[in-house]
Amino acid sequence: MLNFFKKYKTAFLLASIVVFFTFSFVKGSILVKKSEKELNPKEQKSEAKAEGYSLKEIDAKTGTIRWQLTAKEGSTENNLQGASIKDISAEVYKDNKVVFELSAPSAKGNYSSKEIYLLGKVIAKNPLGTFLLTTNQLALGMGTSIEAQKGFSLILKDSGSVIGENAIVNDDQTKIIVENLKEAIFKNLTLSGAKVSIEKDSGSSDLKNALITEGGKIIIKDELRNDVLTASEIRWKKDGDVEAISNVIFTSKDKTFRAGYLLLKPNGKVIAKNNVVIVHGNTKCSGNQLNYENDFITISGKPKAIQGSNQISADKIVYNLLTGKVEASGNVKTATVKVAAVNKA
Repeated sequence: MLNFFKKYKTAFLLASIVVFFTFSFVKGSILVKKSEKELNPKEQKSEAKAEGYSLKEIDAKTGTIRWQLTAKEGSTENNLQGASIKDISAEVYKDNKVVFELSAPSAKGNYSSKEIYLLGKVIAKNPLGTFLLTTNQLALGMGTSIEAQKGFSLILKDSGSVIGENAIVNDDQTKIIVENLKEAIFKNLTLSGAKVSIEKDSGSSDLKNALITEGGKIIIKDELRNDVLTASEIRWKKDGDVEAISNVIFTSKDKTFRAGYLLLKPNGKVIAKNNVVIVHGNTKCSGNQLNYENDFITISGKPKAIQGSNQISADKIVYNLLTGKVEASGNVKTATVKVAAVNKA
């Protein structure tokens, strides 16, 4: 009996490892289009071979493969509380088609957290060659989605690049959720922020939407402008609209806008509200509502304008950026202020 146990020890251990891998997919329900279904341990399959082994995660209801992992060697420790396998190659499937091809020096499963991690220099790519992700750690356990952890770099062919700390990518690579985004570059747009969601059009390299929360920055740069926008929350849309909410600072050439809310149109038009301030040269205008278009800034909602030591308040103020002239209408009042007030945006 002892010889029999020793002979088939590897096969018994591998079958046990697969059981706790079964539960690893509960973590990833935060992505769009959830493909996760209830898993049945009886549907799991493993194969032990002399030169290595293979693990397959199978959907219990449809019978389709979610992912398949092969390795050359492996080991277990602490009575299956942890397991490690080396020289990894893996594929993630959707509708029986490969959506991610993975490779890594090693992988480790954790029984208590029901997760499996690919470790080292992990590489993930798609069969089309348009997606190349390099990361220090990659988590399997989200159905057809993958999660890059502890630093990553992503190259999207004909589209851009993304560098950050953590990222969750859905199966067709159309949505990327990033924590601590260092920089994402897409043609004329650069993004950074604490939490960023990026959406791309399916089947093309075009960026569809971007959302920055918990503080971040967008830079819009082309032949005509190099605009910088920071805020607590920023929404960018494919049509070119950029919406910023709370603690907004927008700099365009020699103009700086501050507001609680700001909408930037693709033609350069600016609509702002909630404690708006605009500084241009030695002129500072403030109020509750602002519209900027065709070199004219119109301010309403208790507007004020300061030029040098002169202050003007009225029902409406129009400031001409080209001439520097301020026109006020309705309940116009003038006063003298300190020159330093202009520099305090």
